[in-house]
Amino acid sequence: MKTYKEAVAYILSIPRFAKKIGIENLSAILDAFGHPERAVPAIHVAGTNGKGSTCAFLQSVYMQAGLRVGMFTSPHLVKINERIRVNGKCISDDAFTLLFQRVQEKLEQREKELPYPSFFEMLFLMAAVYFSEQQVDLAIYETGMGGRLDATNVLAPSIAVITSVGLDHTEYLGDTIEQIAYEKAGIIKENTPVAPFFR
Repeated sequence: MKTYKEAVAYILSIPRFAKKIGIENLSAILDAFGHPERAVPAIHVAGTNGKGSTCAFLQSVYMQAGLRVGMFTSPHLVKINERIRVNGKCISDDAFTLLFQRVQEKLEQREKELPYPSFFEMLFLMAAVYFSEQQVDLAIYETGMGGRLDATNVLAPSIAVITSVGLDHTEYLGDTIEQIAYEKAGIIKENTPVAPFFR
């Protein structure tokens, strides 16, 4: 049984950007976990500027409406727990450790058939499992980078939100606004409402 510090150290030891791109690997992992990301309605947020504040705004609105809201954001400022919240409260150290332990054990049991998740995929997987177990009414997910090939694009959200688009991660997303906008717009799904959110 790992301690909280050991669990965090293990996750932080996973490379931030996996050599692979796309959602195929994470889709296979989520399938093995019974697709926890589908257990509750989701809002998917992409963009260059304002993603985090938009997620916080939406969380506040839905909480005021009486809903129990999960929120997955990145990066964290002080503590990795900040990435996984329910009704504005970060997952506790104990809950984070137990969640990691259970997810890790299942991955190890299936290690011969499943790809190992990247740093971001691991945290997304943990968040999806946690929100499902916590029986939240709604989960808000912020993309990590881009949209089309981002791990969070495994979601089938109730609504997609795109904030302001600017030049960011040009080494991965392209060096023009048009190319980057194309990548961000990759979260748009057929028959799913899209809401632009500009500050």
